[in-house]
Amino acid sequence: MDNKNWSNYYKITKQNTLPRKTLLKAIEIFNCRNKFNCAQLAIDVGCGAGADSIELLKNNWSVLAIDSQAEAISTLISSCPQSLQNRLKTKVASFESLTSLPTSQLINASYSLPFLSSDNFYKFWKLILEALPPGGIFAGIFFGINDGWNCYKRSDMTFLSTNDLYNLFVPFKIELLEEEESDGADAMGFIKHWHRYFVVAEKC
Repeated sequence: MDNKNWSNYYKITKQNTLPRKTLLKAIEIFNCRNKFNCAQLAIDVGCGAGADSIELLKNNWSVLAIDSQAEAISTLISSCPQSLQNRLKTKVASFESLTSLPTSQLINASYSLPFLSSDNFYKFWKLILEALPPGGIFAGIFFGINDGWNCYKRSDMTFLSTNDLYNLFVPFKIELLEEEESDGADAMGFIKHWHRYFVVAEKC
């Protein structure tokens, strides 16, 4: 999407304060370990309007929220309760410009990685692998090859087959994997066919 469409997207999704189910599952896994440390860092890549980042903060995580759009970061900061902002750090950067990520116990990517070209997708995935230590958790959403947007053969997006997905997660123990196909509205209100994978996995 261009900057104008992203701006509209943030205005619309700012009203959605519900975190993604993949993130909630990841938080649940850490809570069940009984070893939680408030110094633990989560990275929210492509944080958007910030619902996931705020949920992490509410659960006592320190958060680095990254988005390519300055408007996304300003939306997050304006929505974040003042009492939580001391554990929030933000960064305006495109995924393509990043050469490393800090070591973190949780990396969250809700509806962000599919908006990378294939080359940049796999380069960024390597950064994620390097940043997650053994026991670290990845939570995210990917688009499948049957997704309606794939019919346009967009070179600026990445769509995965089931085999592609399993290959990504060879060095992980999968805690949640749900494949979903349905017709419904996108964030802008347009009806499309969705093909999504919801994944939570622990780095081995």
